[in-house]
Amino acid sequence: MRRSLLSLSVPLLVPAGIAMLPGTARADEPVAASEPRMMQETAEITSVVDAFDKDDPFDLNLTLGFEQRWKHAKIRRESDLGQISTGGFTPANENVASFSESTSILNVGADIGIFRDLALILRLPVILNDSSELGDLDGSSQNPQRLQDANGEQLFSVPFKSPSRSGIDWFSAGLDYAIFNQQRDWTKPTWVVGVEGRFGIGTPLHACNANAPAGQAQCPDPANPTQNRDPGISRGMTSIAAHTVFSRRFGYVEPYSGFWFLAEFPHANTDFGQTDLKGSLVNHPPLLGTFAMGAEVIPYERKDAFQRLVIDGRVTGGYHSEGREYSELFDALGSSQASSLRNPNPGAYTAGAGPGGSTVSVADPNAQKVYFTGITDQQAFGSLGMQTSVTYQVGEYVKFHAGGGLTWNQSHLLTTSDLCNPDFKGDPGAAGPCHGVVNGGVGPQPVTGIPNPNHRDVIDTPGRRFSIDDTTIVSLWIAGVVMF
Repeated sequence: MRRSLLSLSVPLLVPAGIAMLPGTARADEPVAASEPRMMQETAEITSVVDAFDKDDPFDLNLTLGFEQRWKHAKIRRESDLGQISTGGFTPANENVASFSESTSILNVGADIGIFRDLALILRLPVILNDSSELGDLDGSSQNPQRLQDANGEQLFSVPFKSPSRSGIDWFSAGLDYAIFNQQRDWTKPTWVVGVEGRFGIGTPLHACNANAPAGQAQCPDPANPTQNRDPGISRGMTSIAAHTVFSRRFGYVEPYSGFWFLAEFPHANTDFGQTDLKGSLVNHPPLLGTFAMGAEVIPYERKDAFQRLVIDGRVTGGYHSEGREYSELFDALGSSQASSLRNPNPGAYTAGAGPGGSTVSVADPNAQKVYFTGITDQQAFGSLGMQTSVTYQVGEYVKFHAGGGLTWNQSHLLTTSDLCNPDFKGDPGAAGPCHGVVNGGVGPQPVTGIPNPNHRDVIDTPGRRFSIDDTTIVSLWIAGVVMF
């Protein structure tokens, strides 16, 4: 069986589908002109290369593709009228910036047949260029006060430009296995499952301001703002991805459905590792799950010439869980010089002496200092997408893919870290600001938890939080496959 590059255009995520009624499908590979005219190959999305098959002891697919993505969104911030209204009422969001990002990727891969319907999958995406910027949104650049903290310091300014990044984020190795193969047994659908390990190998991302003023570090080290760091290119993750896809061919049409899943685990040398402390409420990237449903139409197929044309159309739905993330404001907030973001949070609190010999909770001088790096707690959100592609196999050894997709992301908060972790209430000395107020604040007060070291009042408190709306992602890709 042959496996296409189309799987590269869909985030690796997890799996299932619905088995369909019998059709006609036979033979693993076309071997002679005397065989039936139709190749009857499985869908591109469920194709797996073989080995040790009849008259076909080994299969190897080498792939090379190019993908271009454009992302556009609107950044807004909650307006805080708590000082003139009861209950800290937040009436609306104010325009902050228009976000745009362009990413060019060279996709390199190999599919190696191990046994019947079992293949080793290798992938290496090379990021040729990734650049983003924040521009004016309906006059937002003329209202800098929207980006100030309580002390009047500017968090960042619009327009804002991130550096152009390039390099290798990760490489992956995985296995695809066709549990059922309609080519071998026409009474069953094709059912493919796969698992993949992704390994971050590039320099981890660091927040940067490409237009930083002279004398100011473009990519400041949080602990030493005058010192520059490499912008980086990698998310710095080891990831596990899994998927499962069902397809069933009926003559010239093959419907399919499937699930994908992705879980990421940050490396200790990334900025994620610096905030993995006891009070952290969230210190993992979002979990990503996607469902896809579509169909491939095969209007032209000639077995004797090893040729066929496949048109694919699908819709996708995704879910991104709550998690800490390199958001669209990662560079802007992470490179900020405002003291409300630059000053470190205490890593923990301890009991100390208060007025009149009382005991109070104070910052523990021996605890790790927690610096803000630009990584923020992001709210969960869903996504909806659609894509179409064309595959043309020109002969026995070569085929080409081309396609495009459009994705919409649900509006969600980019900064939403809570002040306190309620899982720890046993030690009043460790509570810091996490106390309730009873009896007018006179006498011992109830403990509501311990401080979350990732919380920043200036961006995480309701009335000051940032959100992202109207996110659209457009992608185009083209790829060639050489089949041995």
